[in-house]
Amino acid sequence: MIDFGFYLSFSGFLCSIAVICPSFIGWYLFRAGVADYAKGCQEVRNFYDYVLEQLEVLVVVIPICSVLRVFFAPGLWYHLADNGDFFGAITSLPAILWVLSWSVPFVMFMGICLKPGVRSVLSSDATINEWPEEMYVERPYHGLLSTRCHAMHGAFWIELLWNCWIIYCGADLGARVGGISIAIVVFNLGMVLGGPINFLARGPRCDAWIAQAYILVSVVVVEGVVALNHVWFGLKASIDHQTNFSPLGPYGHWAVIVWIGLLSVQTVTCRVVISMGIELRAGHPWECGGADHKEFYYPRFWGLIYVCYGMLFSFNCWIIGIWCSPAPAVIVPAQAY
Repeated sequence: MIDFGFYLSFSGFLCSIAVICPSFIGWYLFRAGVADYAKGCQEVRNFYDYVLEQLEVLVVVIPICSVLRVFFAPGLWYHLADNGDFFGAITSLPAILWVLSWSVPFVMFMGICLKPGVRSVLSSDATINEWPEEMYVERPYHGLLSTRCHAMHGAFWIELLWNCWIIYCGADLGARVGGISIAIVVFNLGMVLGGPINFLARGPRCDAWIAQAYILVSVVVVEGVVALNHVWFGLKASIDHQTNFSPLGPYGHWAVIVWIGLLSVQTVTCRVVISMGIELRAGHPWECGGADHKEFYYPRFWGLIYVCYGMLFSFNCWIIGIWCSPAPAVIVPAQAY
């Protein structure tokens, strides 16, 4: 018998918004890439590009399905995470609709992302050399599209893995809170490898310090927030109703304040240093200090900034949602031996 219950609560709604945030970050970047690609098609008078039509459909389909998953996810978690009821999940309408609303746009998207050229993640030469003839554009539009496609690709997997983490942790909210590490690590790894490290590997004669600052602050911040996500005296303690009696809830605990502070430092640092670039700026020429193919690494510098904006919002929804969960988090302190 089909279960039509959505099991939507205030806490579940906030957590669902937090988990969907990476998808909207990826979609925002992907939409910019599609707009640039459409401009490239117009410049070469490629008015019959069926791939562009598919991309424009995805720009509409992805956010609609993402919004729907906000309402479907709590039903999925109710059966698989809260109760460990697999049979209940496969007979739950919201759980079935969640799977469909994630898999349909993902399959449509992968049909484009796996095309020759587009699928090359870090090799700009391979992207340009293998670019499909039916998608013909001039530089810089290969890089402006492919880099944003990979941001969307990563966002799909982040959301899926985050939901898997929630299911794996079950009703243990103390463990569940660490799921946000998936988004932080995957996004930072992809943006830093494809942006600052890719740029430095090309031996630029100027603005190398900007990439170095990105790498340094990202490494420090990611290590710091991941540690806070998982140590027993970090976020786990902030959502423990048995020890945290602050009227401010989780915001009365130092770990939450430090977490927000660390990501804010990364956001401000990246935003300030990228604005100080001499040649590392948007637009022509599409090289920086002798490092060619700027369209492949520069978008990821800005992509990391947008990731920071989105994850600050996601974190606040996540921590409030878990704090307000009906079953309070009970943290088992580490035993001394």
